[in-house]
Amino acid sequence: MNIVGVVRNGGSALIDTINRIENLSAQLHRFTVTIATNDNTDGTDQVLSDYAGQSRHVDILRLDGLASELPNRVERITAARNAVLKKLEDQDTDLELTLVLDLDGPNTCLDAQAVLTAAQRVAPLWEGVFANPKPAYDDIYALRCSGWCDEDVWQRIQSTRRPLFGRRKWRRSVMKSAVFDRQFHIPADMPLIPVDSAFGGAGLYKSRALRGLRYTCRDEKGQQVCEHVMLHKRLRDRGARLFIDPALTTLAAENRLGEGSGAPFPRHLLPAASGAA
Repeated sequence: MNIVGVVRNGGSALIDTINRIENLSAQLHRFTVTIATNDNTDGTDQVLSDYAGQSRHVDILRLDGLASELPNRVERITAARNAVLKKLEDQDTDLELTLVLDLDGPNTCLDAQAVLTAAQRVAPLWEGVFANPKPAYDDIYALRCSGWCDEDVWQRIQSTRRPLFGRRKWRRSVMKSAVFDRQFHIPADMPLIPVDSAFGGAGLYKSRALRGLRYTCRDEKGQQVCEHVMLHKRLRDRGARLFIDPALTTLAAENRLGEGSGAPFPRHLLPAASGAA
C-alpha cells in the first residue's frame, strides 16, 4: 500500500497521525509512505525528518517556497498533492492500493483495521472509498452526490447577494442551509454510499485508477473548486466507482460544524446506499 499525504504546520496532530500510520504499516506486507510539506514554521520539519530517519520506506518531499509562489491555499495544496502523485509514478511501484490521508487532525484516531477491511472488500466493485467523519460528515467542499450536494457550496455562498444590513444574520442563515444542514451523521454500520466525489480526510484508491491523473482546483469555467472534486470527475470519466465507507471513520473538524450539523442521514438517500451493499 502507498500511504501519502501533504502537511504544513501539522503540530501535535501530525505526530499522532504518524503513530497511526505506523500502526497500519506494521500490518502491511509491503508499503511506502510519501509526504509533501512546505514552508513550516513549527516543528513539522523535524518531526518528518525523524520519521523518515527511522524507516527507508518513508520519503519526504520538501517544497519550501511554495507559499510565496502560490499564495492561494487551495492551489498550494493542489500542487503538493500533484508532487506526491508524480513521485509515486516515478517510483513505479506495483502496490495495488494508495491511501491518501490528511495529516493535520482527521486521522489522529485512524483505525488500522478499518483501513484493512476497506482494502479487502471485493463487492461492490470500487476504485475509491472515502472516510466518514464523526460526529458528522463535515467535508461538504469535496462532496458531490445527487440529492445531497450537487454544487460547490462556496461558489453558491459567494454568488448569493448580500443584504445591506444584517449581514451577520444572513451569513449564519446561508451557512446553515448550504453547509451545516448537509453535514449528516452517518452510522458506521450503514452500507457503502455511492458518490461522485467525497473525501472526509481519507481516501483509499486502486493505484491503477490514479495512474496518469493529476489534481486541479479549477473547473471548466476556471472557477476555483475543491481539488478532490476535479480528480474524482476524471476518475469517473474513466468509469470509476466511488463510495463513502461509513466504517472508515475520521474526526470532523469542530470549526467546520455548526447549527444543524449531525442530523440523521436522510431516508431519501438510503435506497441508493442500500443498493450499493
